[in-house]
Amino acid sequence: MNRRTFFSSVLKNREVLAAGLGEYTAPLDRTKAYHLLRRLAFAPTIAQTEQLIGKTAREAVKMLLGDGTTPLPNAPGAWVDSATENPEGADIYTSNEIKAKWDSNFKNLQSWWVELMRAESGVLKEKLTLFWSGHLTSEFNADGFYTIPQLLYRQNQLLRALSLGNFKKLIVDITLDGAMLSYLGGDLNVKGKPNENYARELMELFTAGIGWYTEGDVQQAARVLTGWRASKFSDEPSPNGMYNTYFLPAAHDTDAKQFMGTTIAARDTDTNTEFLVKRDEVQKLIDILFKERATQIARFMSRKFYSFFVYSNPSKGDETVINELAEVFKSANFEIRPLLVKLLTSEHFFDEANVGVQIKTPAELIIGFARQLGVAVPDAAGALKSIEQELMDPPNVAGWTGYHSWISTKTYPLRTQLLRTMLASATDAQLVALVKQLPEYNDADKCTRALEEFFLPKSVSAARHAAYMTTLLQNAPEYEWNSIISDGNSAAQRIRALIGAFLKAPDFHLC
Repeated sequence: MNRRTFFSSVLKNREVLAAGLGEYTAPLDRTKAYHLLRRLAFAPTIAQTEQLIGKTAREAVKMLLGDGTTPLPNAPGAWVDSATENPEGADIYTSNEIKAKWDSNFKNLQSWWVELMRAESGVLKEKLTLFWSGHLTSEFNADGFYTIPQLLYRQNQLLRALSLGNFKKLIVDITLDGAMLSYLGGDLNVKGKPNENYARELMELFTAGIGWYTEGDVQQAARVLTGWRASKFSDEPSPNGMYNTYFLPAAHDTDAKQFMGTTIAARDTDTNTEFLVKRDEVQKLIDILFKERATQIARFMSRKFYSFFVYSNPSKGDETVINELAEVFKSANFEIRPLLVKLLTSEHFFDEANVGVQIKTPAELIIGFARQLGVAVPDAAGALKSIEQELMDPPNVAGWTGYHSWISTKTYPLRTQLLRTMLASATDAQLVALVKQLPEYNDADKCTRALEEFFLPKSVSAARHAAYMTTLLQNAPEYEWNSIISDGNSAAQRIRALIGAFLKAPDFHLC
């Protein structure tokens, strides 16, 4: 039985997913605002939630997505612009020293990103950046081959900047991104011996999906992409500046190519330039792909967005919604914002059958809990790695499998242990301050219900609620809660116990 079927039985066999992509027009209450923030942020905060209550879904989504003018965050450190040597050919001590520096900078980069996720309070960009990082993947360390942190930082900023822009433009830019060139062998792609790695993943994993290209398409696309290089090391060329992509004319295949039935013309020495090859070959390659496989790309990406923001395991019953979403995407010329607005403001998105059915990713679990408590994430890089979502270093080019794989006999105890450590790090003052943000916090019953709603995705049974009340009151009569909450130390100890009880519940791992 999947989670939707289970919850529909709890809801007295109501029709599951009767709602489509028609707009949800009722003003958002607290429950709906929590749901939206669990999916578009890493978890709701009380302050953010209060801003959404009473707004329509369209107003709320418009506010959370912003108008595209939000500046990019500052760099994690001066190291992002510092040159690094190539360890290949160096003596073992120098090579190890260089790689140790990369490891240190990579952890710094991960911690920087985790803090951006945890602290964001206005326009929400980081969940989308994570989505793209898991889709247009690059690994930091792939079996001993490194994509250096300086390049990963630039890729991360690229994904953030274009996260709500045009998908076709994003594909063009990621095709020539330094980290992607380094990771998938693009900087080894040379005429006569084309490297096909990126050309294959471009079609199979990044745009159209399996079955919508031929081996000939892969070969011809790889020829189009010969000659591009990532400036990585201090002892190598950097004609466009350190860490910027550049074009090497001598490595480019200037003969004509035939891609998906369209000819990309040959060129001579005078036209074999960085500007013209990018415009007339790379851009044309992507234009042909998006023209010939428009429907497939729209459906493939709509399913990706649906799986990430609505439900990880779409069923046949979801196909109508996904196909309708694909039409929106295609009609908008692959602009990302209209697709997301349509999805996140829909009756389908707010349908009760889609609430609390996603397994929290490690980032949602750990960073979300830190947001809710107002605490830092201890050893952010190590914490997420231990429960198998190491940021900017997925297991392979397909990204994280997700869904059921997030929870195993290995990761579940670690997930719970990390949550308990974070709860222990919260001060008494922080816990009391959290509760005092809730409406009618001085009423024991309403305070307990408000905390249940804040930390758990669905309403609990009467028996569970009674047990949680007992945990909060600790045998004190209900009428004494008003005076207890005035005593910081006593109240904090009880609040800590109640949140600890939530952490033991399996549904704490759902959103």
